[in-house]
Order: sequence, then structure tokens, then C-alpha cells
Amino acid sequence: YLIVLATGVYSLWHLPLELNPSVDFPRVTVTTTWPNTSPETVEAYVTAPIEAEASTVHGVRNIESTSEEGASRVTIEFTRDTDMDFAVLELSEKLSVVRRNLPYGVYPPRIHKYVPKEFEAGLFLSYRLTGPYPLNWLRWLAKEKIRPHLLGVEGVAGVEVLGGSDRELEIRLRRDLLESAGLNIWQVQQRILELTRRTAAGYIRQEQERLALLVENPVLSPQDLLNEPVATVGGRLVRIRDVGTVVDTYAEPLSLTRVDGNPAVLLVIHREPGTNIVSVADRVQRRLEELRARLPGKLRLIKEQDQSERIRRELATLSERAAFSLAVIFAVLWLFLRSPWSPVIILSTVLFSALLALNAFAAAHLSVNLLTLAGLALGFGMLVDNSIVVWENIARHAAQGEGPESAAVNGTREVMLPIVASTLTTVSVFIPFVYLTGELRIYYVPFAMAVGFSLLASLLVSFTLIPTVARLALHRTRWSRDFSRTSFSRIRSAYQSALRWMIRRRAWVLLTVLVLVAVSWWVFDRYVTRGPIWSWQERTRLGVSIYLPQGTPLERADEAARRFEKLVVGRPGVERVFTRVWRERATITITFPDSVVYTAFPLILKEELTAEAARTGGVDISVYGFGPGYYRGGGSSGQFYLYVLGYNYRDVCRYADELAARLRLHPRVRNIKISGGRWWAPDHTEIVIEPRRDRLAQAGLSVLDLQAQLAAYLRETLGWQQIRIGSRERGSELVSYRIKMAGHERFDVRDLGNVLLRGKNGAIVRMSEVARLQERLVPREISRQNQQYRRTVIFEFLGPWRMGNRFVKSVLATTQLPPGYKLERPSWRWGEEEEKRQIWQLIVLAIVLVFMVTAALFESLTQPLLVMLAVPMALVGTFWMFYFTDTNFDRSAYIGVVLLAGIVVNNAILLVYRIGQLRRAGRGPEEAATLGSGERLRPVLMTSATTIFGMLPLVLFTRAEQSLWYALSLATIGGLTSSTVLVLVVVPLLLAGPVRWFRKLRLLRRARSGN
Repeated sequence: YLIVLATGVYSLWHLPLELNPSVDFPRVTVTTTWPNTSPETVEAYVTAPIEAEASTVHGVRNIESTSEEGASRVTIEFTRDTDMDFAVLELSEKLSVVRRNLPYGVYPPRIHKYVPKEFEAGLFLSYRLTGPYPLNWLRWLAKEKIRPHLLGVEGVAGVEVLGGSDRELEIRLRRDLLESAGLNIWQVQQRILELTRRTAAGYIRQEQERLALLVENPVLSPQDLLNEPVATVGGRLVRIRDVGTVVDTYAEPLSLTRVDGNPAVLLVIHREPGTNIVSVADRVQRRLEELRARLPGKLRLIKEQDQSERIRRELATLSERAAFSLAVIFAVLWLFLRSPWSPVIILSTVLFSALLALNAFAAAHLSVNLLTLAGLALGFGMLVDNSIVVWENIARHAAQGEGPESAAVNGTREVMLPIVASTLTTVSVFIPFVYLTGELRIYYVPFAMAVGFSLLASLLVSFTLIPTVARLALHRTRWSRDFSRTSFSRIRSAYQSALRWMIRRRAWVLLTVLVLVAVSWWVFDRYVTRGPIWSWQERTRLGVSIYLPQGTPLERADEAARRFEKLVVGRPGVERVFTRVWRERATITITFPDSVVYTAFPLILKEELTAEAARTGGVDISVYGFGPGYYRGGGSSGQFYLYVLGYNYRDVCRYADELAARLRLHPRVRNIKISGGRWWAPDHTEIVIEPRRDRLAQAGLSVLDLQAQLAAYLRETLGWQQIRIGSRERGSELVSYRIKMAGHERFDVRDLGNVLLRGKNGAIVRMSEVARLQERLVPREISRQNQQYRRTVIFEFLGPWRMGNRFVKSVLATTQLPPGYKLERPSWRWGEEEEKRQIWQLIVLAIVLVFMVTAALFESLTQPLLVMLAVPMALVGTFWMFYFTDTNFDRSAYIGVVLLAGIVVNNAILLVYRIGQLRRAGRGPEEAATLGSGERLRPVLMTSATTIFGMLPLVLFTRAEQSLWYALSLATIGGLTSSTVLVLVVVPLLLAGPVRWFRKLRLLRRARSGN
């Protein structure tokens, strides 16, 4: 065991410590951007081709897509046995074909692997640089003064600066000057493109050397750009300054970010793979502390994300829970054994079992992460069970007068078979975990392997270390006092007396237990909610979403956001105000310090902002409260979503409108919204230009010419270019440039028809002469699911979530749609139905394996049936536990039932085996049942108590929405409590002889056979 200690510590030191296990999930998302393009265009020219190619990839099971303004998102789900590395490679090859045929201005598609929300580690490190300074100056400061210092930190792979805008040259052309010079925009564009080229002309020889020959056309300054010639007209050289100006400015930002009312930019720090997260984070923070002293006084660096903090917090929490569990287990053991050394020796099995498990991890090339560590900590109470039984039985033999060595050998041998059976039944329920797929595999396979390895290690420790230490303890102490003189003997006597009384009335007792099981199932089926509840996030926050009319500029949206900022920035009780502003919409997120989360302040502030929203006209504003400060205070209502699907888009929209009209009739339903995507996004209007190709040809124009000349009048363009300003000697900078018509800021839809277009033959025509202009209402998002169009109906239900859930089920049951159309409720977790099937298969397979293990070890088919009765008796406590705590019976609870199937049979195995030993020794049925149950009462209570109290920290100090293990621990604690009590009653009653009713049937059968 000194070798075990040394190798275990070595393994712990060298095993890689990860935040989460590696994720390999059969789902990917393909994202593509096409700026300033309508959803219908994106759907027709980008989304549809990607869907068509993706459907030909091997193993594809389901495809969903969303097309919105300027962006496409296609989600592809694969079958469970798909090799994702090859699937992504094949998909990438298919997309390379699509990429060549995508329209101009479309950015290449990008493939993103799916990561479950619980395993999204987020950014390694990110900071908000904020203060009362211009946004562009903050960006410059972050890029030029902070980023270079951070790049020099060991372990930092890169630093990104997000927010603000970079330098941009805007070439503003005057239409009258272009026309008088007989030029068009294409000529100016071609001339500037020549300035950006740096091409290789070939090679030239110099004596015996071969040198590369390059053609460079550098622009030293914006003034040089003004002097560039464009063309020669009438013998006169026309330069850019003759037809326009060059403005050295900053690009118009697409969004604005503020923290507590001040502009902000984001610093994103990336870590080199294979480096230690905690040490790299410490080095970055030390460097930032040095930089803070050089920054202006009003600047703040606010940490936004830090993976190292989560690791530190999780490890600290895990250590605290483990220490609490060990302390409680120590107290339980001391209470039963009345010896200070016995708990210490038994608890040492936890240490050695964990070290042996770490050695197994090293041999299997597994990493140590938070899931495996949680599995080890969760199993602390189970790790001591085997040692408790061995230790207690050795003590009982010593108390009967046997010598130290004889007591150690005989005491261990007597319980060897039931301990092996108990351990193997618990380990066997984890075997089916290996065949899980998807998120279930990610969550529970590392946990199952940690618990399985540690339990097998505890079996070895209990049969080797415990007898050895017990023999030494018996030689040197008076630890083996007579149990008949301890206080526990009175408890055992009372239990045996009660057992004799129940044996005489066992028919009615068993009937009572049967009724209890039936009532428990009825309560569970009727009152306990099954499945997860959608949780927005753990922390209490207040959100304000502002939607402005279509075409609202960024400045107008910013004004609307500042109205709400004035009400909350700097207000006592508000921790931080985070604002994001885009064109046509804005969001404000307000967080609170822990001291006010559960007070009335968040609710009061929500009502004030709701009143301000009601006073604001022409704007769609929603105010929502999220987190425990609201749903525990009753300040929010549940949101529900329904999908209407079909192959005809107009019919899908019509059925969605009819469903919304039905929902409005219910008094508890409010805020009904219809969206084309998963989230609410209002429809908007777009202008469609339909070119008349014959008239375009007469004017010497093509559709591409029309698009290019029109783009100069608009505030946005589909693409942008870059030009290098400066020289190689003095340093150069790559600067973006745009070509615009002077006055484009004031250009609107009324001027569109009067735009003058110059053809290649010199003809000048108006836009209205060569194209038709019309308005139409289009969805902001277009969603499809397996080629079917989808509309989302979103509404709030006033009342408990459980009542709203029943209402949604009734709507689904009573809504009738024509063939080809359907109404369904979305699943917020991918593959939820498949998960349910896997869990039920897991439960059935676990029960079968437990029966097979006990049947093999007992060499009997009847005794395992008695052992398996512990499972339904455990469900009694599980059902009532979830009913009284009002907790959702989610997938973790189902996994807890699987774990219960392997744990609760342990007590039954101890009783059945000991009573069988006494029967084989010549004892009568009732005497053997009473005596055997009394002898095993202490180890049964001790093992159950240590397991229950070992899991207690996960229930007492964790909220349900914060841990994967909360519901699992709750199910285990409730089930083990009820099974312990009921097994101590039911198993002895059944082994004490046949029930009177069955005895009469047996006598009657014998009498008939005798006749």
C-alpha cells in the first residue's frame, strides 16, 4: 500500500487536468454571411445550396436552417454511429463545391462543431476596456498599447480586439464632376485597384544570382491618392481630386457597446494548447496589473470571462464537499462503532481506493476532469461500504472469543461472497453507460468510469488492508468489546421484537407495503413534472430588448437605449449595466449584487422599466427578469414555443396566425408573437429592383453595372477593399477604403428612381427607366426543418410552469391541421426523445445485469428475485422526495434510478445471504430471519447512512439548476432511505416462511393431489 500511495500520487501529478472532457457530438453548424442581403435572397442562393449538398453527406439524420438578413445557419445532425472527423471532412469537401458557385460578396461557409451548453468553456480570458473616452480611441489604445504586451506573455497564443472601428478612407465622388469629365465609377475603381496590387513580374539575373522582380505601386499618404490620375479626357489628365475628395475617417460601426454608460471594447486572449490554464491566467493578470499603472485614471479593465476562475471555484467546491462528506461519514462511523480509530481506518479506504482508481485512469490514458473528480467525490459514501461490512464482521467474531488472526480470516471469509455480489451489482449498472451516445455519453461515461474504478478498488482494499489492520488492532487494543453490552444492542433487540410481531401479521404488512408502492407511483405520475425546464442562465439579471422600425439608423437606436440607461446607471443596488446597440434594435442587461438578489429591488426595477416602456411610442420594448431573483420571487412568467411546419410557406403563415388567434382567447395567455425563426423577430419591408434587361442593353448596361453604380449611393456596400498606405522604409498600414457618391448619407428611397446610370456607350438613363421598383413584406428570418418551412408562435403563460405545460399539451392535442402540416413543440435539448429511449433501455439493462450477477453468485433464481424487490421499494422514497422538494424529474434523476438499481440491492444481498447461512446451519425459517436480520442490522444501517450522508452536500449546498448531480443525488438519497427501511421489513418477512394465504393454497393443492 506504500507502493499504491506512491504510484497514485505520481499519477495524480502527471495526469492532465481538464475543465471538461473532450466533446465529440454528432452535430455541426454551417454559418455563412452575406452582408446587407434579405432573408429570401440568402435562403435561395446560400442556404438552399448548402442544404442540398449537406443532405448527401453520409450519416445525415436531420437538417435545420435559418436564413436571416445577411446570414445563413444550417444545423446538420448525424446518426449516433457516425465518425465525426470523417463527416466533417466530407462536409468540407462538399462545401468547397458550393463555395465556387456562391454569389459575389458571400463570405466562405464555416463549420462549427456542437458543444453542449454545460460544456461551453467560453473564452479563456476576456476583458472590457471602458471609460469616458471615444470608442475609436479605446480601440487604438487596446491594439497599440495593450495587445503587444500581452502577446509577450508565455502561453498566450493571440489577442483580439473587438469593438469600435478602424481607420478608413472614404473616396467621395461628385456626380456632376464625373459627368462633366465623361467618367464613371468603374474607371475610378479600376485605377485604385491597380494601386493595391503587388505582383511578381518574374526573375532577373545579376551576375550569378537570380533575383525576383516585383511591381509595386505604393501610396505614401491619402494626399498621394488624391493626386492619382484616373484617365485622360480631351488631352487633359483627370485626377481623383478633380472628381471628388478623400476623407480620412473611421468606418461606421455596426454596433455599439457600453458598460455602465461608457464606451467599451473587448480584449479576447487565446491560450496556447497544452499549457496550464491557471498559470497562464496568473501571468496575464500580473502583466495587466503592470499596465494598469500606465493607463489614464478613468480607464477600467473589467474582467468578463476567465476559465481559470471556474476551475479554481469548481475544485474548491469539490474539496469542500469532499471534506464535508468525509466529516459526516466519520461522525456516522463513530456513532455506530464508538471507537475513534475505527472511522480513521475505514476512511483510509477512500484514499487508497481513489489512488488505485487514478492508477487505472493512467493505464487507460484517461484525463482527470471535473466530471471524473465529481464521480470520485460522489462515491465517497459507497467506497467505505465494503470496509464497514468486513470491519464490523471481524469485530463480531472477535467479540465471540476468537483470536485476532482467526477473527480477521473468518470474519472476512464469511462476508466475502455478499460483498463481491454487492460490489459487482453496483459496478454492473455502469456497464451499459459505455453504449450511451450524445450528451448522455459526454455527461455520464466519465462519471461511471470514475465510480466503477473506485468501487473495484474498494473491493480489493476491503479484502486486503482491512483484515491486516484489524488483526494488528485486535492485538494491541481492547477494540473488540462485546456487542451485547453496547447501546446498539437495545436497538437490535427492539428491531427483532418488532420483526417477530410483523412476522405474525406478515400478510397485512406486505399488503401495506404494496399499497404504499402503488400510492407513491400515483403521486409521482400525477404531481411530479418530468423533463427539464428551460433555464436562461443561473445569475439573476434584468433584460430590456428594444426593437425599432425597419431602417432605423444606429444613432436613433442608441438614443432609445440611453433613455433606459439613465434610469439604472449609477443607481444603488445595480451592479453593472451592459448595453449593445445595433441598427433597428438594442439590448440592455442589468445585473445585481448578491446582497439584493432576493430582495424586492429587482422586481421594483422591472416594474419601473416596464412603465417606461409603456410610455415610449413607436418602439417594441420587452422587459424580462431571469434567474432566481425573479422566478423565486414570482416576478416572471413562463415563455412557451410552438412550431407550425409545412411545405407551403404562405399556408404555414396562415395556420400560425389562426393558432395565435386561438391562444388570445385564453385569459392567462399574453404577449403572443409570431416569428419565422426560433426566436421572435418581426417581419419587415424590402425594396425589390426588377431590371428590364432590354432597356439595360440599349443603354449599354448590365445588371452588374447597375448594382455597382447604385452601391455608391448607399450607406452600406456588399464588399470593401483595402489599400496599403505608406512605404516599406517608414512603415505602412493596410487601410480599408470605400467609394461613395457625395451626399450618400442623405440618400433615401425617394431618390432611388432618380439615380442616373451611365452606360458603356455613354448613354445616361434614370433608374426608373430601366427597372421596376416595388415594396413587399418579408420575414426577418426564414426557418426550415428537413425542407419544411417553419413558423414559431411564442407566448407567455401567467401561472406556474407546470400549469402552462399542461395548457400547451392540450393545445397540441386539440389542434387539427391538414395533411402535410403539423404542429409540434420544440425540444430545447437535441435528441431529447432519443435520450429518453436510451435511458429506459439503460434502466432495463441495468436491472437485468443485476439479476444475472446475483443469480450467478447465489447459484439460484429465487433468491435474486427477493433481492430485486429492493428496486421498487427504493422508488417509493425517490418519488416522494421529488414530490416534497418540487423538483423536476430530469435525466439526471433517471440516471439516479439506474444507480439505485445497483446500490439498494446491497442491503438485500447481506440479509438474504446471512439468513440462508443460518437456514443451512439448521435454524428454522422464522428464527433464521429474525436472528440473521438482527446480525446484519448494524452494517446495513452504517452503509446506508454513509452513502446517504456522502451525497448530502450535493443536495444541501447546490441548487437544481447549478449541477448535473443534484437530481441524481436526490433520487439516490430518497431511494436508499426508503429501501433501507422497507428491505429490513420485507425481506425477513418473505424468508420467514410462506404467507398464510399462500400456505393455505399450498395445503389445498397437496390435499387435492392426495385425493
